[in-house]
Parts: sequence; structure tokens; C-alpha cells
Amino acid sequence: MLLNSSIEAIKTSEPDAAQMAVSAGRVADRLGIDAGPHVAVDSIHNCEDVQQLSADYRAGTLSASRKLLIEAHLHDCSVCQRHFRGGSGVVLDWSTPKPSRAFVWHPRAYGWSLATAAALLVSTLFVYKAFWQIPPGVRAEVQSIDGSAYRISDTGDRQLQPGDQLAEGEHLRTSGGAHAVLRLTDGSTIEVNERSVLGVGARGRNMTVSLDDGAVIVQAAHRTFGHLYIKTPDCRVAVTGTVFSVDFGIKGSRVAVLQGSVDVSHAGVDSVVHAGDQVSTNDNLSPAPVEQQIAWSHDREKYLPLLAQFATLQHRIEQIPFPQPRYTSDLLERVPADTLLYISIPNLGDFLSEANTIFHDQLSKSAALQEWWNQGHEHNTADLDALVEKIHQMSQYLGDEIVIVGVKQSTNPGFAIIADVKKSGFDDFLKEQLPASHLTVLDPTSLAAASTSPKAEAGGYALVRQNEAVFSNSVATLKLIDAQLDSGASGFATGDFGKQIGSAYSRGAGIFLAADLHQMIAAKATLAHNGAKDSKALANSGMEDLHYLIAEHRESNGQPENQVSLQFSGARHGVASWLAAPAPMGSLNFITPNASIAVAMLAKDPKAIADDIMAMTMQGKPEQSQEWADAQAKLQINVRDDLAATLGGEFLVSLDGPVLPTPSWKAVIEVNDPQRLEQTLEKLTEAIRAQTQGTASRSIIIEPSDVAGQRFYAIHDQTSGTTFAQYTFADGYMIVAPSRALLMEALQTNASGNSLGHSAAFRALLPKDANENYSAVAYQNLTPVLTPMLSQIGGEAADALKTLAADARPTAICARGEESRIEASSDSHLFGFDFVTLETLMNIGNNRARTNVKE
Repeated sequence: MLLNSSIEAIKTSEPDAAQMAVSAGRVADRLGIDAGPHVAVDSIHNCEDVQQLSADYRAGTLSASRKLLIEAHLHDCSVCQRHFRGGSGVVLDWSTPKPSRAFVWHPRAYGWSLATAAALLVSTLFVYKAFWQIPPGVRAEVQSIDGSAYRISDTGDRQLQPGDQLAEGEHLRTSGGAHAVLRLTDGSTIEVNERSVLGVGARGRNMTVSLDDGAVIVQAAHRTFGHLYIKTPDCRVAVTGTVFSVDFGIKGSRVAVLQGSVDVSHAGVDSVVHAGDQVSTNDNLSPAPVEQQIAWSHDREKYLPLLAQFATLQHRIEQIPFPQPRYTSDLLERVPADTLLYISIPNLGDFLSEANTIFHDQLSKSAALQEWWNQGHEHNTADLDALVEKIHQMSQYLGDEIVIVGVKQSTNPGFAIIADVKKSGFDDFLKEQLPASHLTVLDPTSLAAASTSPKAEAGGYALVRQNEAVFSNSVATLKLIDAQLDSGASGFATGDFGKQIGSAYSRGAGIFLAADLHQMIAAKATLAHNGAKDSKALANSGMEDLHYLIAEHRESNGQPENQVSLQFSGARHGVASWLAAPAPMGSLNFITPNASIAVAMLAKDPKAIADDIMAMTMQGKPEQSQEWADAQAKLQINVRDDLAATLGGEFLVSLDGPVLPTPSWKAVIEVNDPQRLEQTLEKLTEAIRAQTQGTASRSIIIEPSDVAGQRFYAIHDQTSGTTFAQYTFADGYMIVAPSRALLMEALQTNASGNSLGHSAAFRALLPKDANENYSAVAYQNLTPVLTPMLSQIGGEAADALKTLAADARPTAICARGEESRIEASSDSHLFGFDFVTLETLMNIGNNRARTNVKE
């Protein structure tokens, strides 16, 4: 009671002017400023008080104390910053909040939200059914337990015994001082330390061990497909066959590798950890000796010498020179002049051969390695060795690169694989290693006698010459390339297409693809007998001038570099010219760094785009010109002059906020004449109200409102009471969103500078090149989209979403529009997903589809 009375007295007491003056003096002394006599009067309560002092602040007549307060407030308040710069910023509302109107459910008003949510739900369920269907069966079996371990499930907890099994959705928990060993259904072994909690799940061909607390040591089985994942709340470890430990505690996760290497994903960053190394998810978690991290293991005496052996093995393998980028190619000069497709990949045989030799040498010298190898590889050692040796032997006959070509022929294009042959005997090697039913080995003499009849061609063919080897499924293609190789230089390298490929070599070739799209399109049109109508449509679109596609991929310090170039025979026009030249993108400043998806683009003059659309639409259809004139008359606007002319060339769409119940989308459009655009929209809605009749009629109105000096517009359907969208104008842009709250968030984001465009994490995803600006940027970070759905979906579908959210990593793709080409580049993996995982999931879906068809 006494305490409550004291608190109330403090709340109601108000210091007098003398007390405030004394307190202000003490503060001023500490800040080293002069406290004038007016310190304690005319107190500053809100933004309005600050803005009233703007004139005195600019004139320099404020005291040092008041000036300091004003500057401190301006540092934190972007609204007052804009006011002091002369803008009409939004003034914060300091009044007592008014009670909001009670929520009333209007099914028709939320139609779009429900439809969007339903579409997302159906898409998610489809992906789940196609790719993440949980296979039935046991996930793990308990091999041994020292102490007590328990099964945690929805039906209750039960103490486990050796031989017990864990199913999907069940977790194992070890008590203090306990130790357990699990064997997964894929053959992997998991040692579990005391006070640890984990569960084992399966999706398709992958298995996942979810470590919620504690520590494990994993001996991952070698797999021919799929992955084993170890997940903690803040990282994911991907493996196919290795030995490593994972700890998760209060500070975060730490992964240490004893053998092989693992891929660790944390906070959108991927890293490869090799034997003897470790990585943690928190800077406050300093490295500890690997020996210390596995000291609790019953097999520590086995792991320590194994760790030393693999550290030595890793060091020796790192000394092997990886295939260097190729800057020239002797095959380029000798492919047929009519080559339309050219793909180049390096010969990795030497690297694999040396790595295999080093491994066997180390294996022969180490008893620890021999024990490890014999435990997990007795069933596939011979097959693996035979495969590696076969690849190694074949690579020794071939040159530094392998080239795949597509050649223009009279009927259908021909495809072939060409490589230099470094030594004789390759034909005998192929005949010995591959059955004749799969591959027919020919020399130039037998090739000349071979029939080119389609009925005679079956299976694959290999032409082995003195200096080259050519593989194809067509005898006719082999004969074409054989004749060209006999003739020497074809002139292809000195042609325009060949020079483009030569430029790719000059940049350092890893893997690249080059295609003569102009010739491919022309050849396809000829074979398909396309008419003049399609040719004119192609010409009007600007795609007829599309010439070359050059796609390059290389690895630099373990990081991917991807580049794609679309080149045109002249200046881009039509649809091909819509992408404008690179320039700054102010629209990104209205999007928060938490955006899930953002696509921004700079386009050429919207009036010119409207002209292009009209030209393509009216091509060969003069009657449509009058129809279009009638439509514009009904709409009471001229689309080109009243609408397109008011717009700038920058557009952005994004998903920036929660997905449910209403997707938080935003659109940002550059506007040159906001007043005229607003008048055009008013005319448009008026025309819609006048034209619609009957049960489907809609009374669409635009309702303006002013909030703290900022004008907002709401597009209402008075018939249903639905608000389609709201918009406002700021800094030369029109911002559109489903609610005023999102518009105010966009304005605040732009004013504060804390936007996606200024985010360090976003900029780190952009390609490392000399370009300061781009014409288009596509960004995604799917985790914020997928995670909220978990509250709306339960059971197995929620598990599928968790898998998607955990695997997703932010990515960015940037494009540049130049006069006669479009270039795109990215240093990110596609959508942040593991390509091997995606391929595995697709194979599962395809296999299921085939199975369903058979059934």
C-alpha cells in the first residue's frame, strides 16, 4: 500500500521552475555548454515545438543548449529533417490514441486476400505432395545406451532401450551423464552426448537430424543419391559421407570436421569446412581444439589418429593443381563453320587421378584409415575404384577440354562431342571398356563405309582419329565433322560468332555455352514453314535481331560467378529495347531490408513502349485501330498521352511484409507529372462507373484524405465496400499498396535511409564487377515468406515449409541494358537452393508421376 502511494506521488508531482533550472544547469555543466536563464521554461514536448524553432535555428539565435536539443532530435527524427530541409514532412501524431472501430468480417471485402492465401496454400501443398512426401518407415534404431535416454512423442515420454526404434516426429533425449548411439536407416551412425535432444526425419531421398540441444558426432554413410542434413536452430550441415561433430548451446552452433568436408549454411552464407577445421555461428564462440570437442566420445581414441590422417590427406590433395582457366582452344578453329552451339568444359581426369593416387597411398600407410574404410566401404570399394580408374584412364587419352557442338544440317541439327586425343590406343580402350551394344567405335575408314540411313543408326558412335575423338548419335554428323577435321581450319574462329567465343576464352573459361540464336531461329522457321505473318511479328518485337547468347560459369575462390549476355545484330528496338541503360534506382529506397521479393527495372520512355505495343497489336489488323479509338473514347483518356506520358521509366514490385492474411505487396512507379496522372485516374474511374451496368456493375471511386500533411488516395468499390488499393506520391514516385500503413512504412523507410537499397547485406549479394548501376535487379529472400505460413498450416505440410525456409538463402540477379546487348550476372546460387537437392526432389516427383501412370 505504501509503495503504491509513493508511486502515485511521484507520478503526480511536478518540479517547480527553480528545481528544473538547477537540474538543467547540472546537465549543461556536464555537456560543457552555457545554460541560459530560459532553460527550464518553454519546454519542447513534440515535433511541432521543434519545427516552430526552425527559423531561429537557421538564424543562429538559439542558445547552445537549445541548439543541442534541436540537433539531437533531428538526428533521430526523419520527419523533422524533411521539414528543416523545406519539405512538408509528416508530423507525428502525439495525441491520445482513439479507440479503433470494432472489426467486422466482410467475406466479399477479403475476397482477394482469401484467393491469394488459397493459391499459396494450394501451391505449397502441391510442392509438398510432389517433392516432400514423407516416406513411411523407421528413421533410426538405438544401438547402445549408457545411462538413461527417452523417446519424446505426442503420446508421451518413454525410456528407451537398445533395439528400440525412432519414427518420424519422435525425439530422443539423453539425461545427464548419458551417452547413446543411433544407427540411421541410410547406414549413418550418430553418437549422442549427455543432455542432448534430437529427432530424425526423411524427405524423399534426404534424411535430416534435427539437433535441438547438445552435441553429436556423425559418421555419415557414403550415399549414391540424396544428402544427410544435420540442422540446429541456426545452421544446417550437408554431407554425403564424412565424420564430424556438431554442438549447439546457448551461444549458438559449432561444427568441427574430423574427416572429409561438409557444407555449412548459416545466416545466408555457405562455407566449406575441411578436416581439422571448424566454424561457429556466433563471433563470441571462439574456436576450441577438435580433440576437446570430441573428448566425450567413446571412440575418441579412434577419431584422434583418424583426424590427423585426414588433415595430412587434405593437405596433400590441396597441393594438386586444379584445372586452370583456359584462355585459348585449338578445337575452336576446327569445328564446322555452320556450328550454331558451342559448349566447353574442362577435363578433370588428371585432378581425380592424382587425388585417387594420394588417397590410396595414404590408405596403405595408415591403419586408422584402413579401419575406417573397411567399416563403411567394403561393399562398394571395388566398384568405386573401378569407376575412378576408368575415368582416369579415359581422361589420359584426351586433351584439356571437351567441346560439345551443335551443327546446322539440311534436315535436323547434329550434335557431337569433340576432344583432342593425346595418345594412341583410345579406340582399343573404348572397345574394351564399353560393350558394342552401347557404343560403336569407328575409324575414318569404317566411318566412310557406314550407312547414314536413319534406320541404320542406333545407339551411339565414337570416331577415333589420330588426333581427335568425336562422339555422336548420328553417322551423318560424324561424317560432317570428320571431313571438316581433315580440311583443317574452318574459318569459324575468325567469324563473328567464333570471335564471341574467343572473347569468352580470353576472360578465362570454366564452363560456358555459346549459341547463335539468329541462325537457330531462322533454321527453325524454315523447317516449320512459318509464314510472313510470324516473320513480321518477330521483326516488330525486335527479337529478329537477337544474335548470340553467351553464358559463362566459373569458380573464383570457391564462389560462383555467372554471366549471361544476349547480343543483337544492331541497336535494340521493339520489346528488346524496353530495358533501359543502367542508372540509379530510387524505388529501392521505399522497400525495407526485410523484403522477401523485389524486382526493379528501368524502362525506356513509357510513351515509346506504348507506341511499340500499338505497332505490334495493329500489325496486319487495320480494323483494330478504330476499335482502340472507340475504347479510349469510352475510357475518356488517351492511354499514350494521358497515362504513359505522365510516367517515368522506373518500376518496382515487391513483397515487403507478412503474407497472411493480406499479402504486403508494394509497387513503386516513377512519375513525371503526379497532378496529371491523378486527373487521368479520376477520369478512368468515372468512365468505369458510367460503363458498368447490371449485377456485375461496380461503383469505383478514388477517395483522398490528408494525414499530417501527406495526401493519400484510396480506391474503393462502393458496391462491395472493398478497398482495392491505396496510393500516394513522394519524391517523384507513386507508391501503391493494399493499406495506408504500408504506404506510411514506405515513406518512413525512404526518409530514414534504412532501406533495401542501402542494406549492406543486399549490396553484398550484388555481382563483383566494375558496374556501379544496373538496369534491373531481381532479389529474393524466401524465408520471411515461408515462415509465417507455418502458423496457418499444420502437420506434414508445415514440416515441408520448414524445409523450404531452412534451405532458402538470399540471392540477387542484376541485368544491364546496353545499346546492342543485354547482360545479366550473379554471384549467387539460383534461389539459394542446393542444385543437387533440387535435382533429387525433381527425380522423386518424376518417378512418382511415372509410377502413378503405370498404376
